[in-house]
Amino acid sequence: MSQKIDQFLSAQNVPGVVALGTTATNTIYEGAFGMTNTETKSAINIDTPHAIMSMTKPITSFAIMQLVESGKIDLDAPATDYISRYQSLVVLDQVNLANKSYTTGALERNFSIRHLLTHTAGFGYTFCNDTLYGLRPAAEKDDFPLLHQPGELWSYGIATRILGEIVAKVTGKDLGKALKQMIFDPLEMRATGFDTKENQAYPHHRSENGWTPAKHFPSMPLGDGGLISTVRDYGKFLRCLLQKGVPLLRETTYQLMVTNQIGALTIQTQPAANKALTHPFPKGAGVDKWGLGFQIHTTQNEGMRSPGSYSWCGLLNTYFWGDPVRQVGGIVLMQALPFYEQVCLDTLDGFERRFYELVD
Repeated sequence: MSQKIDQFLSAQNVPGVVALGTTATNTIYEGAFGMTNTETKSAINIDTPHAIMSMTKPITSFAIMQLVESGKIDLDAPATDYISRYQSLVVLDQVNLANKSYTTGALERNFSIRHLLTHTAGFGYTFCNDTLYGLRPAAEKDDFPLLHQPGELWSYGIATRILGEIVAKVTGKDLGKALKQMIFDPLEMRATGFDTKENQAYPHHRSENGWTPAKHFPSMPLGDGGLISTVRDYGKFLRCLLQKGVPLLRETTYQLMVTNQIGALTIQTQPAANKALTHPFPKGAGVDKWGLGFQIHTTQNEGMRSPGSYSWCGLLNTYFWGDPVRQVGGIVLMQALPFYEQVCLDTLDGFERRFYELVD
């Protein structure tokens, strides 16, 4: 049956794709197809490093929850108790994109560690928010006004970057060293870190002639998107999730992370403000929930992940999910722009469907 997955993945019109499927204890599928660079024609393999972009976020979130467990962070304390440089933030009020003017209002409440973990603090990204994109370059600064009052809406943005700063501040280490000690060493994730690698797969852009390689992103030691990893290394983190947090977290803490933490709110469609970087995303907008670092799926598609599955993804079309009902999960890594390019979504969906056929 794994041959069906091989045939499907090798036939996809993407520069390269690496995929892995696992139970809580064992890898049951892995495959690598295509090239790391369409100009040099260098072949991709199962250990090729990839920029996993926002698949960094769940790892940073795990580190935060380890600090919560150890009593060094209070989940509902103001985040500025731990990092003071965001103390003077205000909230956008009236915005005029025609002349890039705006007014602001005062914060009605402090944003907490929980708000940052659930993407309800009010931070955004310029590439997927029309207001912030229209107010560049001012909106690209970390201290730009929040999009809304904390807790009012789900809006995807730099919140986990701030969580990374808090991990560094509380542990007294730079983020890379903190994550190595807290997560990578215990899970034996020896191929994961913030340094770019010589044999790393290259990002590719769509062009009239197919896929064109671009330069690697510079090293970005940030909690929201800088890690370089391999499918096997990230598989170790995924198995930790499928083992309910063992050995990094207590099961009660893990369950908080992978169940709805935004109440009646739902995740919302993030627009393609910068069309060179993204299409609108994510699937599940308007119905799915968010935990403490993960999208929580609420609907069942026949032959696919179960309701209650948790997932996230990265800008270069990297994806993973864990299914706590079936006790399996999958990872699909590509290096292509824009994000949510249809052929990349089709590759993910086709792998997922065939993987569930394999485990049935």
